[in-house]
Amino acid sequence: MDKTLFYANLTKFSNILLSNNTDLPAFIFNSKIYVEGIRKSLSQVEHYCVKGSRILDLGCGTGFLTMQLSSLDFVVDGVDVEQSPETIREFVKKKGLQSKVWSALKNDSASFQFYDGVNLPFDKQQFDAVMAHAVVEHIPLNVINQVFQEIQRVLKPGGYFFIFRTPRNQAVMEHVARFLGMGSHDELMGEQELISLLEKNGFEVVSFRRTDMVFSVLPGRLQNVWNLFSPVLIIVDEILLKTPLNYFAHHMQILSLKLNRSAVQKL
Repeated sequence: MDKTLFYANLTKFSNILLSNNTDLPAFIFNSKIYVEGIRKSLSQVEHYCVKGSRILDLGCGTGFLTMQLSSLDFVVDGVDVEQSPETIREFVKKKGLQSKVWSALKNDSASFQFYDGVNLPFDKQQFDAVMAHAVVEHIPLNVINQVFQEIQRVLKPGGYFFIFRTPRNQAVMEHVARFLGMGSHDELMGEQELISLLEKNGFEVVSFRRTDMVFSVLPGRLQNVWNLFSPVLIIVDEILLKTPLNYFAHHMQILSLKLNRSAVQKL
């Protein structure tokens, strides 16, 4: 995704947050490494999807990625769960804030709604692609098969399912963050575990890669210092991912395709 467009959208988004008495740091969007990672993820969606595609932003949170995708001439529906244990802390503290931000972002090609976290409020075969950015790790394991089946249902045949920034159970950063009390995820999946879940629910994995070797989010003022070094740190991250050390990378990224019905029956 073009940097100029992406960061212009980030400025607009920041202004929307400020007008609602909140700001980028409340959603870790003040991390230059984290935000640049979002841009790279969206670039993958842009590469595979043709203009005018209808895309579902699963677990859209603030709606920032929905906003970005809509600016790329996609029609985007953002869905999220209202007031669950996984709800962004700022939205829990400020009741109604999420709806206000969504209202400011809504336009002819970007819409938002809450749902129950499992049953998607759409008819079958409505979407060309579904994107889950930093979302899969928040899906309870007892319903994850149902969620994947719902994604399968609403995707058109051959539709894409993009999974970005899902923490790996080998991620050193998760264990370090937990030890330091910086916040970590309770449920971590193995690579083959997630791939098997996708295949079991009618998806064909097209590509897989590990991402994020370098910490992107640090507490307090340390984040400002870290941001100063972000151009170098991003290069270091790319170099480390090309070495055997990538075994300890924080996240995984998976692109899969919806199989046709006959192929699913053979699984």
